[in-house]
Amino acid sequence: MIPRATHDSSSARHFTPKSCLAPLQEPLLLGVVWRPTSPGKKQVTESPEITPKPAMEGTEGGATGQPSYESSYPDIPSSIYLARGDGTRPAISGAEQVQDISMVSGSESGFSGSDVPDANEEHEGSHRSNQKWFLEGIEAYADIPDIQTSEESSSEPETQEENQESGEEIDPDLGLYGRRRRKGRYAKDGPSNFGARGGKGIKRGPRKPIEPSLEFKNLHSEATSAFIDTDYERATVLVKQAIQINPEMFAAHSLLSEIFLAQGQKDKALAALFSGAHTRPKDPAVWMKVAKLILERAGEDRSSALQDVVYCYSRIVEIDQKNYDIRFKRAAVYRELGHNGKAAQEYERLLKDLPHNTTALRHLAETYIDLNEVHKAKSRYDESISYYTSLNLEEATDFTWSDVNIYAEFFSYLNDYEQGIFQLRSLSRWLLGRKDDTEWDDIIEDDREWDAEDFPRRADVPFFDPNKYPTESYGIGLPLELRVRLGIYRLKLGLQYREEALSHFSWLNPDDASEGALLYDFGDLFREAGDALKDAKLYQDALTYYQPLQRSREYADTGLFMAIAECNTACENDEAAENCYLTVVEYDENNIEARAKLAKFYEKLGLIEQALKYVNEAIELGRRESMPRRRRRFGSRALQLAKEFRSTEPREFAMATYEGPLGSENDDWATSSSPAGVSGGLVTSATPVSKKRKQGKEEDVGTDHISYLYSKLLELGPEMREGQEDATEDWLDIADALLRDFRSNRIFFPMQRHMMFLGYSREAQRKAGRLKSTTIMDEVEEMAGRLQASLGTPEIDPATIPNDYHSISFKQWLDIFLEYALVLAGQGQSEEAYDTLSAAGDASVWYHSKPSKFQIYTCWFTCALRLKDEETLSNISRWFMKEYQFVTDTYRLFAALSRLCGDPRKSLFHSSPSMKFMLRQIKAIDYTLPDDPLRPTAARRTRASVFQERATLTTKDASGQPIPAEDMDVSLLVLYGHILYAGASFTNALNYFFRAYALAPENPMVLLSIGLSYIHHSLKRQSDNRHYLIMQGLSFMQEYRRVREKSPIPQERQEVEFNFARVWQMLGLMHLAVRGYQRCLAFSGEIGAERERFKKQKEMATAVGDGTSDKRVWVEDFSREAAFALQCLYSFSGETKLAKEITDRWLII
Repeated sequence: MIPRATHDSSSARHFTPKSCLAPLQEPLLLGVVWRPTSPGKKQVTESPEITPKPAMEGTEGGATGQPSYESSYPDIPSSIYLARGDGTRPAISGAEQVQDISMVSGSESGFSGSDVPDANEEHEGSHRSNQKWFLEGIEAYADIPDIQTSEESSSEPETQEENQESGEEIDPDLGLYGRRRRKGRYAKDGPSNFGARGGKGIKRGPRKPIEPSLEFKNLHSEATSAFIDTDYERATVLVKQAIQINPEMFAAHSLLSEIFLAQGQKDKALAALFSGAHTRPKDPAVWMKVAKLILERAGEDRSSALQDVVYCYSRIVEIDQKNYDIRFKRAAVYRELGHNGKAAQEYERLLKDLPHNTTALRHLAETYIDLNEVHKAKSRYDESISYYTSLNLEEATDFTWSDVNIYAEFFSYLNDYEQGIFQLRSLSRWLLGRKDDTEWDDIIEDDREWDAEDFPRRADVPFFDPNKYPTESYGIGLPLELRVRLGIYRLKLGLQYREEALSHFSWLNPDDASEGALLYDFGDLFREAGDALKDAKLYQDALTYYQPLQRSREYADTGLFMAIAECNTACENDEAAENCYLTVVEYDENNIEARAKLAKFYEKLGLIEQALKYVNEAIELGRRESMPRRRRRFGSRALQLAKEFRSTEPREFAMATYEGPLGSENDDWATSSSPAGVSGGLVTSATPVSKKRKQGKEEDVGTDHISYLYSKLLELGPEMREGQEDATEDWLDIADALLRDFRSNRIFFPMQRHMMFLGYSREAQRKAGRLKSTTIMDEVEEMAGRLQASLGTPEIDPATIPNDYHSISFKQWLDIFLEYALVLAGQGQSEEAYDTLSAAGDASVWYHSKPSKFQIYTCWFTCALRLKDEETLSNISRWFMKEYQFVTDTYRLFAALSRLCGDPRKSLFHSSPSMKFMLRQIKAIDYTLPDDPLRPTAARRTRASVFQERATLTTKDASGQPIPAEDMDVSLLVLYGHILYAGASFTNALNYFFRAYALAPENPMVLLSIGLSYIHHSLKRQSDNRHYLIMQGLSFMQEYRRVREKSPIPQERQEVEFNFARVWQMLGLMHLAVRGYQRCLAFSGEIGAERERFKKQKEMATAVGDGTSDKRVWVEDFSREAAFALQCLYSFSGETKLAKEITDRWLII
């Protein structure tokens, strides 16, 4: 059969036969309809200000195009909320106060983006999260029915009239929100004595608050009394009724918030207060209260809460631009959110309003450092330093030593240490009252100016006058932080300044072990001095400042002990270095670097067994970190699951649960006694970490719980396969816990794949371990290979190798892996499904088993089929072709899988990687086939040189020898030809089709492919003799007919007629095409009889139960395809009557 024609670049039609090994698919064309906005509706351009916001004064919030948000009061309809600010009078009174506007969502801010500088930018970043306050308390209002919005209640005409009176021009096409310009009080066409808005008698600002109705007062009073009497339910109902009557009254919203707060429902309290705040948009105290409440209930989702705090702060800033405290707080929140750009802009604006404010300068410097824009921070400080140094010292009280330290730090980021030393000394001199003592700038070789005493060095300077300035203005007056920085910068300039740097560091007095030692107040300076000395490779000097820090709990962390170990190793203090590494390993169970360094240390000493132990621990930690975690339910692990499921069983059948982690990998249950960093207790002597781990493992009762969970897994299996959601979720959680325990055992995942599973012995554990490479892990894996090679491989009796884990056979474990992946694929979780299958394929218990690997990869492409993942299907097909090289069925599998998903126009079937891979397979066969004895010697040498580098044999026998090809595979040649054919390379495809033709001259697929290649090539613009090519193609088509018509199967003879008819149609010979399609339809009766015969065979096989009931139950029939083609031909030629007859008979079900 021949499918529909497709078109190449020259618009010549070509098609692919349906019976091809891997034909192209017909692309599915999806109609995309663009629906423009109705001409009668004008879209409103929203300002980027965050919503919800109160309405602009004198505007209708329900104008067309305004976004609709869900209110935090679902029982109070949005129609009753008035879009007015604090105290805005309604446009109409009584029952007609209803408007199409939600007070909660708001329409416009009291200040537009033009009124407030950078107002739009201030709101940006928080508008996405503010609506959640309106949704969190929804269930609290479900008891009061909504009131339907009445369109007749809109007061748009009255509002427009009011705005026209106020002197604001309104575009009739754009409506209320399309104001062109505002007429000010000094407009030419209006009297000069009008109000601020231009309207007679109307003043700028909020109008007087409306007098609440008597009913509102009564309800609010009763609600307050109920609240005082702690009758919260009645108080809630009453205050909601009050809000329905006068929703613009903040007191009602505030009371509702207090009621919820008294009940402990902070989310609902916040939603109520947040909604009520918009009734007083210009009351900063309300917004401060909202912000405070948000911060109090931030919880785990602090990031989202901070975005809402930004919104509240922005509203306060809109009210009062000079509220600098709030602006500083907003900038700090930006910093915490990671929005350093916005924070920097905020601090820049603060500096414009508060020039040279040191608080803003310091925060701006910190922000610019995080943004890696140190030069900007330095330029701001340069301006302020110029300003402060121009003042008297008594007037420059805001500029302190902290600012000098910050400014000097800039030069370390800029690597300009000489200038840093110059500026540090100059500014320090100014703050100490020696601004004019600039002669010291000429002395750059040392820092004698800052010696403690005048003698011996400072007195040697000719211009030094000891009586001109007090002694405290020299070395004694320099703060310790700046002195240490001066020493660090000296070290950065080179080792020639070593003595000068050590002279500065000596002020820390590292030998002082008293209670009042500088160590406890300036521990960070000790660390900085030690780091600088270590970086300068002055390891012994660095230890002088590192070792005292061991007495400080604040600074005795893993980084310190790693640095001490590095210095001791460089100084060849092996015992001290070992103790430091062991201390880190003992107190930080997740530190990979310490274990890697310790293993390298032991390897250097020749202690191979100890080195391998820590290499294995590092590998295990690295593999654990790279393992993706399933977050299906919080704490979804074996212990919690066992407790959960056992709690639902009768008490007498429930099993005791253990209190420790399930395995060494389960770190979720780590107790608080295992700190992430190292506390002050690190100074204690190191104990063997193996004893601690052994004690932890002795507490595990893993097998008991694993067996119980596996039984629950089997119990839930039938319900899960039936599609029950709860059972599926529980089944997935149990399977995840089981597989995580399996994958946490490093014995199953050796470092080198050639290692086979040898059991659970200590020797096997010592040889196991696997990781996913990272920077440090590459070195660890290489070290592990060296260590294993030096130990050799012991002989192990195969009978002693277990075939189960936790009393569950490995075959059952494999079933869990595969079914877990299939279920995840059914839910669309491709990453977890593929990772599970990858772990199963890497496990040593199945990696060396061909049947198991075959089962894993069969499941893999099944998952890819469910996920419609063409790329994975292509990769898995390649695995089969490499693992079972030169096996015809693998090439057929690749062709079949290529049909199932993907766009045929950009399918991976005819992509460059697939083409190159198939070509390598053909070259591999060509290279391994025996030489032709009749071929000349020179030709044989050329053949060997062409194929030797590119031919690879991937399948090996039991002895490990590659298996060569026995003969050329016709299916492979035809498959590669179809790959070229699908890419419209018909001439190249013919080369491989003719090779297949030479091997199988009577193969109808080969004949059909050659005939179609000639005909398609004739229709291309590049063809030089169309008539010749068409005749060549038709001659092979006739050969195809001759071979196919010998078949006794009617559907194969029908296929010939259909394919010929398609060829005639493609060539424009419609009269021949119609006859071919009609002959195709004539076979329908014969094929129907064949179908009935097969149906009876199936019924008989089912009754007998011989296992053949699923064989030959489908019969191919091209009648409908032929009928559809005839329908199209008749319709295009105007024969609608014949087309209808064909449709009624063949195409109606």
